[in-house]
Amino acid sequence: MIGQFFTPESAAQCLFRLTGTRAPDRVIDPSCGDGSFVRNAPAGCAVFACEIDPRYIKVSRPLVPAGHFIAGDALTALREHWGTFDLAIGNPPFSAQAHLEKRPEVQRQFELAAGRRSQCLEVLFLELFLKLLKPGGHVAVILPDGPFSNGPFQYVRDWLLRHASVRAIISLPRGIFSLTTAKTNVLLARKCAPAETHAAASASPATNAAPAAANASTPHPAWLFQCRDLAELATLAIPGRTTTDARWQRVDLATTRDWRPEAHLAATPDTTATPSAPAATVRLGDIFRIRHGFALYGEQRHLLDQPAPDRILLLRAKNLAPTGGLRLAENLAHIRRDSAGFRERAVVLPGEILFVRVGAGCYGRAAVMPPGLTAQADDWFHLLTPLTDLDAPGVVAWMHSDEGRRELLKMAKGVGTLSISQKSLSDLLLPAHLIRGPVPAPAAAAAPAPVAARPRGHPRKNHAADPHPVLL
Repeated sequence: MIGQFFTPESAAQCLFRLTGTRAPDRVIDPSCGDGSFVRNAPAGCAVFACEIDPRYIKVSRPLVPAGHFIAGDALTALREHWGTFDLAIGNPPFSAQAHLEKRPEVQRQFELAAGRRSQCLEVLFLELFLKLLKPGGHVAVILPDGPFSNGPFQYVRDWLLRHASVRAIISLPRGIFSLTTAKTNVLLARKCAPAETHAAASASPATNAAPAAANASTPHPAWLFQCRDLAELATLAIPGRTTTDARWQRVDLATTRDWRPEAHLAATPDTTATPSAPAATVRLGDIFRIRHGFALYGEQRHLLDQPAPDRILLLRAKNLAPTGGLRLAENLAHIRRDSAGFRERAVVLPGEILFVRVGAGCYGRAAVMPPGLTAQADDWFHLLTPLTDLDAPGVVAWMHSDEGRRELLKMAKGVGTLSISQKSLSDLLLPAHLIRGPVPAPAAAAAPAPVAARPRGHPRKNHAADPHPVLL
């Protein structure tokens, strides 16, 4: 079975309140689990539920009237209920690679699976939620970051703008679900009537791969909110025509590729400061070369407690302090230089910057490698080699400042674990005053070398001992 992580009661209550649900609305949770949403539905609503897991069917079935519970796979068992509800609400399952939907008979029922050999469960459930609604009905669904921000899911966001009016997106804090730190968001939207859907489709290219900018002719303003504490949901209200709340941001979803509220964080305005011109910036990738650290895991990983002439210190994320700098008084591990886990290219040189690229609680930590220390960085790190004279300690200090953390937060993506890709880090804009030397001119792209054809029957060689190639 897919792992299930159930929604806190306070979150369920908030979503019903924000959608304005009231009697006698018809409500359905297509993946109800332990029944958190069903238990918190407003009195007088006609509540329906669906669940596939036998462990929770016996828990949630008694929570709804007789005849209102469907035991089975929501993707196939709810077909006769499409188009009959005022609200579809819930926290559907998220896909791991091993749990993608691949059944052709299921995929044929969903536009977002058309032409694909497999599809993520959260994407199919998003479409299912809309299919269950009457025109004008409302969606309140909890989804991971991917559909809101990942480049390959742009077609999902475009499809949604053609079929729904997004009212709000709320970023939920990590740790609100037991047994997981998955990063999630609430989508609040209204299903378009057929005439609205036709107009949106006419204004947009037919291709699923169309960029968000293609919808720019039809603005889609929505409210975005970053919830930092579950207690905020108790009184949360979406701004209206006569109410305001500075914590919310108004963003045109048609003109942005990243819908996560974190991606649109703004600095708190200083009302006493004198307005000035924007500070000059330099792209990180223009002044640093970036490569990865390296490490082996499982049976191939052999960590040693004590240093020795034939060993080298292996720096891990836990060796960087939350405020910047190295922590070398504890949690030290070493590897043998003649072992499969050693890579010369992952050895950090003095003056290079170690940047933790992954980890919900530690991504974005940074430190300058001091002289006199010899160490290899593991694969949780990006290693930044300066290409010009610059203030490396100043770069690290800026990354740990409020401004730097805000910019790094915009780049971090992931469901269970946040990470910052090499490409995203390259695009980070640093304050120009940290650069003392000239910015190197961009290197001209070299013509790719011809690749010799591989004889038929000879598969590509995989290097099991080096699963994380070092990027120079």
